[in-house]
Order: sequence, then structure tokens, then C-alpha cells
Amino acid sequence: MDTFGLLEEKVRKAASLVRELKQRNQGLEREVPELRQRNQRLEEELPNLRSKVQDLQRALQAAEKIAPAIASRDDGLGKKLAAAQQQLATAEKDLEGLRQEREEVRIRIARLMEILDGLE
Repeated sequence: MDTFGLLEEKVRKAASLVRELKQRNQGLEREVPELRQRNQRLEEELPNLRSKVQDLQRALQAAEKIAPAIASRDDGLGKKLAAAQQQLATAEKDLEGLRQEREEVRIRIARLMEILDGLE
């Protein structure tokens, strides 16, 4: 194949790559508002969850102080304490999950912004 033919082939490949990248870019641009909205929602939920976790931790600490006395009683308070501990563990897991999700959203937004900045 002659050099001009090779050049034409490379130009076609480059044009195809540019089209593909433009399509990807458009998809990413459509994704940015949704990710920002999701991040904002997570940011708004985080203080409430922190407050709940702190309340549950205080309740657990108070319960742990009286746990030996409660455990020796047979009026159902021991079961309530165990349920409260389970609730705290669940809330802590939820909070950690939201923190991870928020960080993932931040990272994705940063990547999208880098891509968009690179296209300008």
C-alpha cells in the first residue's frame, strides 16, 4: 500500500476515534447533573445520619453502663438492649455506605470535569 493510502487509513481511524470520544463525552455530560444531584442528596442526608449514630452511641454507652444489672433481670430489657445494639450497628453500616457512595460520586464528578476540561 502506498503512503497516501496509509495516511488516508490513519485519518479515517482518527476521525472514527474522535466521533466515538464525542459520543462518550456527550454521555458523560448527561451524567454530570445526575451525579451532582445524587451527591447533594447524600450531603444533605449525612448530617442526619451522623446525628442518629451519635444518639445511638450515647444510648449504647448509657445502656452498657447498666447492662450487667439489666442482663440479670428477666423483664425483657436485655432484649431491648440487644436490639438497640443491633440498631446502632446497622446505622453505622448505613453511614459508612453513604460515605463510600459520596466519595465515589465525588471521584466520578472529578473525572468527568477533567474530561470536559480536556475537551475545551
